[in-house]
Amino acid sequence: MKYRLIAIDLDGTVLDGDGSVFPGAREAIHQVMAGGITVTLATGRMYQPSNRFAEELSISAPLICYQGALIREPGNGDIWWHKPLPHRVARKVIAGIRRLGVQQYAYVDGAIYVERVSDEDRRYARRNGVDLHPVDDLATLSHGRPTEIAARGQPEDIDLVVACIRDCCGSEVIVNKIHDSFCEIADAESGKGNALEYLAERLTIPRSQVVAIGDSPNDISMLRWAGLGIVVGDAPAEVREAADWVIGDGAQESFCEAIARLLDGDTPA
Repeated sequence: MKYRLIAIDLDGTVLDGDGSVFPGAREAIHQVMAGGITVTLATGRMYQPSNRFAEELSISAPLICYQGALIREPGNGDIWWHKPLPHRVARKVIAGIRRLGVQQYAYVDGAIYVERVSDEDRRYARRNGVDLHPVDDLATLSHGRPTEIAARGQPEDIDLVVACIRDCCGSEVIVNKIHDSFCEIADAESGKGNALEYLAERLTIPRSQVVAIGDSPNDISMLRWAGLGIVVGDAPAEVREAADWVIGDGAQESFCEAIARLLDGDTPA
């Protein structure tokens, strides 16, 4: 096979709504790696849950996490790339979200910091396997720059947050609306596409030999950058338009079909 690196999104691509790996996905990934192809995960998730999925899938390549703001080796290994928010930008983001009265989180050094703690926040931290730290003011965090800042609220509130941060920060940030009630803000130099480009360069793999597989708007940058961008499942129109290859309507069947076709050499010219 002419491809040497495959970057795979997690949620909606190889994970179902409960966060479990689709049947057949693990075996498909193992087949790819048995053929000498490097596989990485490219996800919006924090490093800790990404690390657990890498272990479950036997992936040993550096992982792209936090929407591309961090690349780190599995097993609490070395950091290859980190694009945290500058303090000045982070304070501007925090102030903008606070004015709207929406719950927000700062991700610093693998932990979550929050001003108001709810039961939902505790469950969120437990699901991710990370510590939750209450603080009086997120803007006063001085021991580290936030890898990301996130907001959670009603859909109409999150729409206001997205519009507010894009208006006040412009090209300084990337704003990803993960779902109707949650959005994430990261440095403009992050993003899955930029991170995948850096990883490929470090591995001395040319762009033409890189595959990206995803299903969501936050995958668009890596789908466009990769030599072959594959969209699986029932993805939104703008995501499908970014791909070289669109496979199926069901994520589980589509991912396994994509891998099978890659292994068979059945790819676009």
